[in-house]
Amino acid sequence: GDWAPYVDQQREDGGALARLIREIFNAAGYQVEFVYHPWERNLLMLQQGSLDAVMPYSCSAQRQHISACSDPLVQGEFVLFQRREQPLDWATVEDLKAMRIATTLGYFYGPQLDAALQAGELRVQQGGKEGTGLRLLSLGRVDAFVQDRAVGYAMLRRMFSPAERAAISHHPRILNRESLHLLFRKNEAQADQLRALFNDGLRQLTEKGELQRLQEHLNSLDPAAGQRAL
Repeated sequence: GDWAPYVDQQREDGGALARLIREIFNAAGYQVEFVYHPWERNLLMLQQGSLDAVMPYSCSAQRQHISACSDPLVQGEFVLFQRREQPLDWATVEDLKAMRIATTLGYFYGPQLDAALQAGELRVQQGGKEGTGLRLLSLGRVDAFVQDRAVGYAMLRRMFSPAERAAISHHPRILNRESLHLLFRKNEAQADQLRALFNDGLRQLTEKGELQRLQEHLNSLDPAAGQRAL
């Protein structure tokens, strides 16, 4: 999925994780082609065998039923984006029931929020496109937008003027931390071989400290400035 700064089809290198994945497979003698589709369609295409892997996804229990997860690449942090003039006051998912919340189709937000969503306990506007929820928040049609912190600020920089960006921030409480993975086809010899090869390349980069440096860069992105390039 196109999910800057992790994956960015507008960049020549495809973004931070696309660059990482290409580096690992190229070193092993493989060429990588990236295609971009909606999140749910990616998973269907993976199950049908038309893709070797999809990314970046969290390795939820539901996804493990249909795919095999790589080792973790980096860890993302989901937060609630808010308007500065109307800061949120929440400590638990229970507190969110009084709010209007924008979400994105195909996302996994963590067990607590997903359980509340599936039970119909929250007032949710769900969009099929990445930017829908952020636009709704900017217009005051929702109180909060759930998104990965680094991704949310990349979207702000891409979609809004400096004055519009200045009107939006995020609540400091982290809703959920999730590692991001490649999901490979399940129970297939070639896919298992590719996953083992990829995990070996990840271990080598970990030993060199490159994954830690990438994680630190993601964590240090300046929210007030929007999004620095990775």
